[in-house]
Amino acid sequence: MAPYPSLGKSPIDQLFLAYTGYSIGTDGTPHYQFWECTDFLPLLVHIDPATGLADGGMFTDFLFLALGILNQSGEGRFLARSDKAPAGWNEWLRYMDELFLGDRNLDALCQAVRCSPLSRTNVWVALPYPNPQPFGDDACRIQAVVDWMCLFLDRWAKKPWGDCLCLKGFYWLQESLYFQGPAHDDRQVIRAVNDAIHACRHAGQTLQSIWIPYQQAVGWNEWAQLGFDLAFLQPNYYFNPKKSVEASAAASEAAGMGVEIEFDLGVTYDQEKRERLLSYLRAGASGGTDGQGNTFGPFQYDAPLAWYTGGWFFGKNGRKQALVSLYQSGDPLYHELFCFINGITPP
Repeated sequence: MAPYPSLGKSPIDQLFLAYTGYSIGTDGTPHYQFWECTDFLPLLVHIDPATGLADGGMFTDFLFLALGILNQSGEGRFLARSDKAPAGWNEWLRYMDELFLGDRNLDALCQAVRCSPLSRTNVWVALPYPNPQPFGDDACRIQAVVDWMCLFLDRWAKKPWGDCLCLKGFYWLQESLYFQGPAHDDRQVIRAVNDAIHACRHAGQTLQSIWIPYQQAVGWNEWAQLGFDLAFLQPNYYFNPKKSVEASAAASEAAGMGVEIEFDLGVTYDQEKRERLLSYLRAGASGGTDGQGNTFGPFQYDAPLAWYTGGWFFGKNGRKQALVSLYQSGDPLYHELFCFINGITPP
């Protein structure tokens, strides 16, 4: 059995997924996703509700990603794999523009760091998935991703963020290998893109590549052979109770992967969903055994963690996001998550 990735050698400790761009509903309705400075503050540091002061750290790394974007006509296009409405190059550029908006997203995180006791935080950015329909053969697919990455790095270099944001690398957005040849081969594309990432140096450091496949995704346990520096496995238990946190944690440890913890706005109003999140925390604190007798260690202490906490919801009561809402409402679960992240036993 391979251990979880060593926290001493892992490029990530606690990774927060920050959704930008647009999420596109099953009916095609786009929902705008963005972050402001005040949203990030309680994610960078734990803020004591009694004093309003920071009294500990929260997430060490932030992954900016988008699943969709609007084209020039305002129609939704998918940045992940799609047969019906894949994003092309112009939409990829619109996604990049969203990342670089003033006072939002990357710039907002920089402002939040400057308003916090922290000196810097780490940033990862999702690469859009090159669907064959707009981009063509694998050579063109690879070139499109590399060109987008180089343009992103050029724009980043022009920003005055060096004192507060450390760009660590890129994330492969598609959670499973889809095309497996002969006409198109995701393995070939991923390996070539990862080679290009590793050939880049930024601020004196080699950039790295990460991935977060789901349980039983095609190629999930090939992450190292594909050239990723680190991968996390999605349990998906929060969304489907037929799945197993324990089985996913055991698979993560066996494959040398980190663990993703998952929840969304439902934890603020649905006790059943709240209990599902607590199942992750209990398993992470204790370790255990899955239904097949495979053991796993306490990933709270031993493994790098990725945190899916959902995107933004715009309703009649305003703009809400799960973890931000837990903080704003004074929900004790915010403090419980702080304790879990820092390996503290709650009083």
